[in-house]
Amino acid sequence: MANNVRRVLIDALFPSRVPLLQSLLEHGIEVYVLRRPSALAGFKAMLERRYNKKKNKGKQDGNNNDNNGIKIPRKNDFVDAVALAFTWPKFHRKVDIPYLICWRAMNRWRRSYMLYYKVQQMLNEDEDESPVVTLHEDRLIKKARMFVDTVVMHYPKIRQVFEEVRVPPDGVIAQALCAEVVLEVYHISKKSDVLEKAGIRYSPTPKKTRPKKKGAEGESKEDGWKPKYIHDGKLLFAVTQLTVKLYHLNPRRKKDQKKIKWKAPKLLKRIWRCSRELQVMGESGRVGEALGVSGPSRIERDTAI
Repeated sequence: MANNVRRVLIDALFPSRVPLLQSLLEHGIEVYVLRRPSALAGFKAMLERRYNKKKNKGKQDGNNNDNNGIKIPRKNDFVDAVALAFTWPKFHRKVDIPYLICWRAMNRWRRSYMLYYKVQQMLNEDEDESPVVTLHEDRLIKKARMFVDTVVMHYPKIRQVFEEVRVPPDGVIAQALCAEVVLEVYHISKKSDVLEKAGIRYSPTPKKTRPKKKGAEGESKEDGWKPKYIHDGKLLFAVTQLTVKLYHLNPRRKKDQKKIKWKAPKLLKRIWRCSRELQVMGESGRVGEALGVSGPSRIERDTAI
């Protein structure tokens, strides 16, 4: 390989990058992506915090050679590339060609469904009897069927997830939403991480608020900048829509809104548990088969090396 490159790490997947990543995988180069988009920002913030803490400690000891701390730029391609190379391996996720193909098909389906959903919401709010826009659900069903067929072709055992979750065989849109959730969560090993990714707190009971501590000048220490709670909004939307379709709920009714908040986390945990149970662990401790697609055996890997 040129320049002895064997692994490539990227911060996020984009549809325009998929052909290039597929070409790298076909040439034997391993491709990794960050598990969370916030991992890189969190890593840079940790570097700032540790370095500046060390500097403040040096000032207290009488070492005032450098009075200024460091400030890592939030948006800088060169800095991001360097910081990305030093992120912890636990934040790296290995991807393969089947997943990239399904991920690209999932993005097309998401665009179609989101457009359909937004127009439907506008029409529901519009009281005009002759709307300007006409919705064609049959075209949306065709898009959903194309996405489901692509996922089933590369992950055949996803049909078992549909059966476990009780998605109706004729509910193509519900199957597409379920397949979307599976692709987003099947590789995650912890239930709490799945709920965190979807923006659902692991603890159902809210934490008690502590009184704010005041500093020497009477200012609160919590008045500073707080990191935003970043989650996957598309995953949460898919889980919510799937909950509405499976349990025949109306999001406009207050009673059903409470049911959605109560049933959506349970449905997400059930889909994650079913997809994890379909993964067969090999003797080496790695995942030998994920939803029906197995990787190379130990003998094949030793032979390749």
